Order: sequence, then structure tokens, then C-alpha cells
Amino acid sequence: MSKIVVVGGGAAGLELVTRLGRSFGRRGQHDIVLIEPASHHYWKPRLHEIAAGTFDSELDAVSYLQHGYCNQYQTIQASMSRLDRQRKEIEVRDAQGQTSMVNYDYLVIAVGAVSNDFKTEGVSEHCLFLDSAQQAQQAWEQINPLLRAQGEHHISIVGAGATGVELAAELAKVNEKLNRYRHDANLKVTLIEASERILPAGPACMSEKVHNALVKNGVEIKTNTRVKRAESGKLITANGEVINANLQLWAAGIKCAPWLAQLDGLETNRLNQLKVNATLTTTVDDSIFVIGDSAECPQPDGSVVPPRAQAANQAAGHLATQIKRRLKGKEMKPFVFNDGGMVIAVGHNYAVGSLMNNKLILRGRLVRNLYDTIFRLHQRILFGWGRVTALVVLKRLKGTLNPFYKNNIS
Repeated sequence: MSKIVVVGGGAAGLELVTRLGRSFGRRGQHDIVLIEPASHHYWKPRLHEIAAGTFDSELDAVSYLQHGYCNQYQTIQASMSRLDRQRKEIEVRDAQGQTSMVNYDYLVIAVGAVSNDFKTEGVSEHCLFLDSAQQAQQAWEQINPLLRAQGEHHISIVGAGATGVELAAELAKVNEKLNRYRHDANLKVTLIEASERILPAGPACMSEKVHNALVKNGVEIKTNTRVKRAESGKLITANGEVINANLQLWAAGIKCAPWLAQLDGLETNRLNQLKVNATLTTTVDDSIFVIGDSAECPQPDGSVVPPRAQAANQAAGHLATQIKRRLKGKEMKPFVFNDGGMVIAVGHNYAVGSLMNNKLILRGRLVRNLYDTIFRLHQRILFGWGRVTALVVLKRLKGTLNPFYKNNIS
């Protein structure tokens, strides 16, 4: 019997322990353990909905304790703090600061990445981040009073990648809906991007369509604008422009937590991502695997796997199969990422998608349904189609009985 420990309960980590628990835990063949400091799982691409107050936590959040019981894996609510490769142990720390050691035969690190402030002065003190459900909730607690108060209020979002764009669109739609209720608050959203266009990692034609949709929804967009310094209530750009705001959010770039670069000799890059082989094993220890945004995984064409949700999902499914092969003494196969395109939500009824290696750009409500389907596919792995169907029906019923945005009018 082997003990497989997975650190991180994001999309990749949770899907992995779900697959392994169903394969091994129910038959008592191997011990599956998940290390995660939070009590509930939230799909990271939807954190912007938590910040905007439109996320349905009753239906779309997952309790690790309950899910672990149903899928035969153990959950330890703590965070990893140290690694001892010789003893095959990790040190974990709980919310009270108490530490303990957890042994493993195979270790999987799937802790994801966080926003990169590029060491910009004042950002950590004066900007909010959306790297976790807790941070998104903190953002909502500051956005909510602005939506309740009369008059005009300004929110600046730095970084026009997927997170920044979707947050700006969600806030603009919330503001539009509240105005329909004859609400006196008016939210002005400014999206700031250092590159020459929004969604710089996507195709230019997709960027243009999303840009036009945001402007139509009332979002002010500033491209070619690099933030030099953040202060209380304002951002100072490299050309000296002052952008005032009641609230400032930072969603630019990614990096991994510094502690990953201090894990008993594991190799990392400048972003603190752990370097792995094509089989997702670390370059110095083949009993340790890394998946998701915290891995720098090489591809056959010389590139590396991009830090995207679909890449994390694919890596989790691949590794679940390869761990089974490893336990049977078979050779592990390399992970090759299959890019399924990009879909960006622009509010609840509109999205823009880039498919077929950017050869096909689609937009509209049907593409928004595709965006929702991607989330349902994630839930299908966690629960199966029966429960997912029930969740979809319940959500439609709630949407019919309740206003689009009930938090600010109740």
C-alpha cells in the first residue's frame, strides 16, 4: 500500500484526488491525502464573481470534508511549509500555527500561482488581489458599500488578462442591473493594461471584440499604461498620469509563492515555478510531481505548458492515469497539452471564444453557455452528471425567483 499526498485543492489538485480516491480509496488499496488550508473549493476562473457579489456559494462551492468522505480521500486543513525529501515527509501548518509532519510515498504539488506585482511600489499595501476565494471575498466586502452608497464611485483594475477583463465586465453588468432597479449608485470601472491591447496572450481579433464589448458596457480601458506606483486612492503611471479610485485591484501577471523555491533542493525558475520533466516528475526527485500553474512543464515543440485552467485540468487527468501505471511498475507517458482555445466571459449573457488554434472567433450568448459548460465539466468530474444536472436545474430556478443581483437590494 502506498500513500499519495496531494498539496493544494484547486481545480487540478481536487480533480486528481477525486480520481485517485475513486480508483484506490474505496478498495482500500492506497491512502489518498489532500493538504489544503481552505474549507471549501471554488473554481478559480470564477473568483471574479465572488468579488462582484454574483457567485452562488450555496450551489457552486465544494466542501472538502464532505467531498473527501464521498470519494474516499482524507483531507487535512493546513498549508505546506517544508519538505524533507530524504525522510519523505512534509511539514504542514494549520490555522492556529501548529505544525505536524505528514509522510508520503508519492507527493503531488498543485498549489497554483498568484498575481505578480513586479515589485511595484505600494501595490501590496494599497491594492487588493484575487488569488483566492478569501481575497475575492475581501474585495466584495469593499465593493459592496460602494454599490450601496449614492453617487459615483471609481474602481481601477490593473491587468487586462482573463481575470481583469472578466472582473471589469462583471462589475459593469452589476452596475447596469442596479441602475435598472433605480438604484442611485453609479460604478465607474477603469481597466489598465501595460501592453498595447487587452488579453495580450490571446489573438488580436479576439482582443478587439472583447475590447469593444467592454467599452459598450461602460468600462474605460487604458492600454500602453504601466503603473509605476500605487498610493492610497490613486495609481501613478510611468508617464506621470494619476488615476484616482475608491478601490484598486491588481490582476497583472503570475508568479508562485516564494516558499516553493526553498523546498529541499527542488529546481525552480524565476517565477518560483517548480521545474518538471515531461512526465510531470520534478527534475531532481521522481517521487514528487507538480501540476497546474506551479509547474514549468516542457512540451515537444520546446515551449512550456501555459498557466491556464484547462492545462491544469488536463494535467490532473493525465497524472491520475500515469500514477496508476507507476504503481503497476509501468513506464509513465509524457504530458502533452492540447490547447482547446480560450473563452472570456463578458457579463452573464455574453462571451467571446477563440477556438481551433485561434482560427475561429465566436461571440454571443451561445459562447457564454460554452463558458458555463466548461465549469460544469469540472463539476462532472467531482460529482458525476446526475448531481450536476440537479445543480443546473436548481440554479435556473433560483435565477427565476431571485433578481440577478440580490445582495445589494435585500
